[in-house]
Amino acid sequence: MWKSIHSEAIGIDEKNRLRLNALRPNGNHANSSLTENGRQAMKNVIIVPYFSEEEVDRYLRIAKRLDAFREQSVAYEFLLAASPRIQPSERLFYAFSQIAPCKHFQCPTKIFGYPQGPTAMFWDCMDHVHETYDLEGGFSLWMESDMVPVKRDWISRLSAEWTAHDRVPLLMGCYVPDVEKHRFFRRKRLWIKEHINGGACYSNDFAASMPLEAREGVFDMVVYQHAESLGRASRTPQIAFATVPTALAQANRNDRVLLHGFMQNKDDFLDMCLASDPDSSPPATPPSAWMEQFRDTYEKFLLRFIVRGRPAMLRALLLKQKHLEYLQKAA
Repeated sequence: MWKSIHSEAIGIDEKNRLRLNALRPNGNHANSSLTENGRQAMKNVIIVPYFSEEEVDRYLRIAKRLDAFREQSVAYEFLLAASPRIQPSERLFYAFSQIAPCKHFQCPTKIFGYPQGPTAMFWDCMDHVHETYDLEGGFSLWMESDMVPVKRDWISRLSAEWTAHDRVPLLMGCYVPDVEKHRFFRRKRLWIKEHINGGACYSNDFAASMPLEAREGVFDMVVYQHAESLGRASRTPQIAFATVPTALAQANRNDRVLLHGFMQNKDDFLDMCLASDPDSSPPATPPSAWMEQFRDTYEKFLLRFIVRGRPAMLRALLLKQKHLEYLQKAA
């Protein structure tokens, strides 16, 4: 049986106040309790959004890895967020409930297609988290099926960085800079606008802190501007893009705990990340500076003369991110 609950989201415009939230009763809540205002007390919530059985299968592979990791130093639970077009997965519930407390949630907004469908699911979940949980200074993490933890204490590390801020962020994730397309004898064209990728950590009050206009368009492209204007957008190297060829090297880095396969074949990316050693460390001898410079120069050559379309956009993004990391380390 499913229990329907109507909740009021504090600080949200009237037309967005009533939300239909579906919860699976009698779930595993061993590490949680209710606060005086009736909310669920929990340090962090890991949101697992899915819309197909193929997505469920990918998450089951990730769950198998998480089950092999040691316990985290902070309390957390999973929120399994099903699209309106799919029944909540008992296979998924069983797998993740072996790791930490777990709940089902059926996203109520029946909007489909890309990117409108995932955006609607995101806001359903953010409203639900705001109405249901007291995160006690923690965060909710939007973890997509091509995001793979690569360190055993991944949640503990993210939590430590989150709580180290003087002011709690609204979001913390992988920073995506402006990426421009350079063409001969033509104006530069903006390929990607600056934002923090949607696979990120969000505050308990995120839904209430965003204006209504932030709900228009692709969610991660819009909310960053509002969070940044409030000084509550945080960039972290711990959540990072990777590709199939670079996944193992990225997983070896000490400052990476969660890799996201941006514009990759999801199953191939999972294969590479799951093959990584969660106890690994960077090689004792890093690549030489001249070799790195040669590689970057070669990438620029490919972008200018050889590679086109979406592959070129991805290469340009990763090159820009690498350059910003270099500048940050040199500062």
